[in-house]
Amino acid sequence: MKISDAIKGSGIPREDVEILLARILAKDRTWVFGHAGDDLPADAWATLQTQIDRRKKFEPVAYILGKQEFFGRSFKADARALIPRPSTEGLVQLALDFLHSGQEAMRMIEEKIIGISKKLGELSDVRTVIDIGTGSGCIAVTLALERPDLRIIATDISRDALSLAKENAKKFKVLDRIDFREGSGVDPMKDIAEPFVVVSNPPYIPSGRTLMPDVQNFEPHIALFGGTDGADLLRDIVQFCTNHPQCRGYVMECGEEQKAFF
Repeated sequence: MKISDAIKGSGIPREDVEILLARILAKDRTWVFGHAGDDLPADAWATLQTQIDRRKKFEPVAYILGKQEFFGRSFKADARALIPRPSTEGLVQLALDFLHSGQEAMRMIEEKIIGISKKLGELSDVRTVIDIGTGSGCIAVTLALERPDLRIIATDISRDALSLAKENAKKFKVLDRIDFREGSGVDPMKDIAEPFVVVSNPPYIPSGRTLMPDVQNFEPHIALFGGTDGADLLRDIVQFCTNHPQCRGYVMECGEEQKAFF
């Protein structure tokens, strides 16, 4: 079988099958496109068929591959946590800008998704950043790599998610620079005594909203849905940050409909 025939007959989007094939063949998508007339080895075809069957059941490509690109790095991804998304790359960039300039901002980081940075005090003495709901650890690990001068605390209610986050931190050699804490919402932060900034991509989708099947059926709902209006944890974080004497600001991702809470 030719590579082109495998792609045409896959029954899934061309982009998806090209990504899967590239991983199986240890090439990139450009190579796959340029070698469409090559024969596909039988073992590669067998593996591809298995992966196509999984994708036809709407399993996300990132979970099939076990990885997802984020901020120019390849993070481990599986069903223990949400798949890192481009919108959250925008959140990380907003956080880096905020920590550098101290300037508040509201940005559209993806369609109907915004990032908000809010200043609550001077940032000059901030050496600690807290990532609430770290999931895969993509935010905490990226901040640790981009700002090696900072102490990072990463929290999550899910022990499984924290396990994945630690695996990613170990992969990028920052495990010793991130303090991982298990707990619900703002609870793991209540003993913080030094100046800090919160960076968070909390669950903000209103409960009951129907999502695409690859999200609805595979990604952890606890990291997606945030109550009737999607703002349960958002409110808790804002209230905590506003009332905590050491909080110097926060940077959050949320839906466009939640910007009134800030």
